[in-house]
Amino acid sequence: MAALVLALSPAVVPLASHARILSEVDLATVARIKPLFAEVLTDVSQTAERPNLAAGDSECIRSTMRSLLQISDELRSYEYLITIEGQLNESIDDGALRGVLRFAVENALKILGTERRRLGDLSEQCSRYALAAGKTRQALQFIEDAEAILKAVQPRL
Repeated sequence: MAALVLALSPAVVPLASHARILSEVDLATVARIKPLFAEVLTDVSQTAERPNLAAGDSECIRSTMRSLLQISDELRSYEYLITIEGQLNESIDDGALRGVLRFAVENALKILGTERRRLGDLSEQCSRYALAAGKTRQALQFIEDAEAILKAVQPRL
């Protein structure tokens, strides 16, 4: 299961040695998204595998897991755009690079907002199942944490 989680989680965010737009601290902050995601997805997927899980809990937890995997798929390309800064050479115009980074962060935030609303609806539907409601809240907390991280670097773009 751990291999599946790492394969499906967002790409590793390398720290750039010569970042121009985002600082090393910014890149390290953005890199925190991956372990947060891996932690919540691992926990939710392990819970979904419990043999004694009630049918209602099981359905809600699996829906939460599908939402997390969808988030991963949708954010993958934007995360790549955010992290390529350190891999580009000096000949790339800083204004163009700043525009690409702004585009990536803004779209990642839109996706997270959409998924937060979707998980909020799921949370309401699953509120009568204590275990599932807790896992949905955990996934919502991940989204809020990821949004806070991206919003923290957004002003520098």
